[in-house]
Amino acid sequence: MKKSLLALFVLPVLLLAEETPKWTLQQCIDYALEHSPSLERQKLSTNSQTLQTVIEKAAFDWSISASDNYTFANPDNNNSATIGLQKDFQNGFKFRTTATGSQTEHNDYKSTTVAFQLSKQILGGGTALETKYNLEASLIDELISQNTLKRAQRQLILNVTLAYYTIIRAQQSLTVKQRALENAKQNLLITKEREKPLDILTAELRIPNNELSVNSAKRTIANGLDSLKELMGYDVAKPLDITGDFTYEVQTIVPENDLEFASDNLESIINNRLEKKKVEWLVKIRESHKLPDVTLSATHRQHGDGDNYNLDGKDDQVIGVSLNWTIGRRADIARYEIAQNNLARNNSEYFTLCQELSANISSYKRRLDEYARAVELQELQCNLIKRQEELYRDKWENGEIDILELVRTQTDLENSYVDLSDSKINYLELLANYMFLIGK
Repeated sequence: MKKSLLALFVLPVLLLAEETPKWTLQQCIDYALEHSPSLERQKLSTNSQTLQTVIEKAAFDWSISASDNYTFANPDNNNSATIGLQKDFQNGFKFRTTATGSQTEHNDYKSTTVAFQLSKQILGGGTALETKYNLEASLIDELISQNTLKRAQRQLILNVTLAYYTIIRAQQSLTVKQRALENAKQNLLITKEREKPLDILTAELRIPNNELSVNSAKRTIANGLDSLKELMGYDVAKPLDITGDFTYEVQTIVPENDLEFASDNLESIINNRLEKKKVEWLVKIRESHKLPDVTLSATHRQHGDGDNYNLDGKDDQVIGVSLNWTIGRRADIARYEIAQNNLARNNSEYFTLCQELSANISSYKRRLDEYARAVELQELQCNLIKRQEELYRDKWENGEIDILELVRTQTDLENSYVDLSDSKINYLELLANYMFLIGK
């Protein structure tokens, strides 16, 4: 008895816990943005690019070096140690400082030297732009990666929306087909009362055909839900349903305004502009490499007096100039021309992107207008066929026509309802694609 009472209370709780959740489109989008595996991978790529910028910045960090050497050359055994500090600056200057101390054992001679050197390549490269190019390029790549992530998020929203609409389309179709099945069963009951063999057979044939259509629509819905769950990152094995709510509303499309918006916000166009900055920098860098390499350096050394580890000895200053020139500079000239080609290709790609965007916006505008008009005509057709079906039903019930004519009209009405639902969903799907196209 106690077990029966326990089951009586626990069973409703379990049934409530297993109730299938019903989500709106926005709930599905929100979940996907947080759990989608593909979006998570893109976030990891964006994070890796951020870390790459940290690596490029580290190239300008201070670095220290140290060494200790013992030379066996009896009786002139010698022990020496060196410590150094280096840093490359973003403006192209290089700073080096070293401190060296050594001691010879047999005469206890101690040598101390401290040196400071500042150098910069003044011709053939070494510009501030070239020195920090990797860092600046990495910062741009970081922006490009963020734009790519933004596009991936918009693409995910679009895919979820289209998958959601696919299920709604199947649900709407299922409703119509279930109504058709009920009509077929009702027709069979009426024909049996009239005892007309041909009408009875015709009505009976309609039932299995409509039932097959219902089962097919249910399968389509189940498959669509699995695809949606997979896209969202939702456990496919767990139950999930959608509310199926949607609002059909014709949007006002102004191509000129949308083209301007897309030119300022579309990720592919923004990334092309960012890539152009990198290419323009490389053109300047490659052009400077056509000249001979000339490096200027200034060094100051302070020595000890040999009696102890000190800096009481003489000092000296060295001004140095080094020249290096590969005769003809064929490789550098070729690199410069390649950079110019890359710049020309970037400009061409930008032109193509703008042309494709403008053409697609115009094409979508025409298609959206066409789809909106199709919905209006389909609604009109549904009303006319419904009136026709009512007239044929009255005639059939009065025995003026046989059931074949009524069934034919009912089929037309069912198909018109399906077509109307499809037309509305087609418009919404096209509108979603259009919003993605212009960067919204």
